[in-house]
Amino acid sequence: MRGAQVEVAGATSTEVHPGGTFASTPVGAGVDGGRPPRRRAYDASGRRAAAERRRVRVAVTAAGLFAECGWRGTTLAAVAREAEVSPEYVTKTFGGKPGLLMASMRSASFGTSGSLHESFTALQLGAEPDRGVRLDRFVDFACDAVVPMAPFVPVLAQGADEDERMRTVLQAARDGHVETIRALVPLLASGPVHPDTVDEVVVLTRAETYLTLAEERGWSVARYAAWLRRSIARAVGLTA
Repeated sequence: MRGAQVEVAGATSTEVHPGGTFASTPVGAGVDGGRPPRRRAYDASGRRAAAERRRVRVAVTAAGLFAECGWRGTTLAAVAREAEVSPEYVTKTFGGKPGLLMASMRSASFGTSGSLHESFTALQLGAEPDRGVRLDRFVDFACDAVVPMAPFVPVLAQGADEDERMRTVLQAARDGHVETIRALVPLLASGPVHPDTVDEVVVLTRAETYLTLAEERGWSVARYAAWLRRSIARAVGLTA
C-alpha cells in the first residue's frame, strides 16, 4: 500500500514515498540527511552587563546614603531597599558594610574604572613628555577624586572607630594612596627629591586636607586646584 507511513527500526526510519521509492534516514537527522543543526553558542555578555549595572546602582545608592546618614545611620537593609535588591545580594556582592562603603567611595570618585590604581594608570603620565602637562593632568585627576570623596571623611572615621574590618579596609586604602604618590613623584621630578617628598604630596592630596580648606576656610575647588599645583610643583622641584 502506497502512502506516507513510516516504520522505525532501531535508529532508522523507512518512509514509503508516493512514488513507491524508499528512503532511510537516521532518526534526528536534518532534512538534508546531515548532522542535526548546531546549537548557537550562548552569549552571556548581556547578562554580565546587566549584573554590572545592578552592582553600580547599589554602590551609587549606598554612596548617597552614607554621605547623608553616616556610618551608623546607613544599613545594608536600607541600601537594599533603596536599590531594590535583596539584603543577601548586597552582602554577597560587597562582603558587608566596609566593602560596600569602599565601593561607594570608588563609584563617587573614580566612576566605573574601579580603583585609584586603575584610574591613575589610565592617565598614562609616562607617555606625556612635558612634566608640566603631567602635573596639570594629575591635579585635575586629584580634584575629580578628592572633591566627591570629602563627604565620606567623617563616615570613614566613624567606621574605623566601631568596626575592626573597617580599620583594615581604611588602612589598605591609605596604603594604596601612598603607593600611587610614590609612583607619581618620579614622573614629575626632574632630579633627586627630598626623602620627605612622597609624604608631603600624600598630605597635600588627602581628602581631609581638601575638606579642611573647603569647609573651614571657604576655599573653592578652583582655588584648591591652583594651590595644589603650586604645592606639588614646589615639593618635587618642578619649575613653573
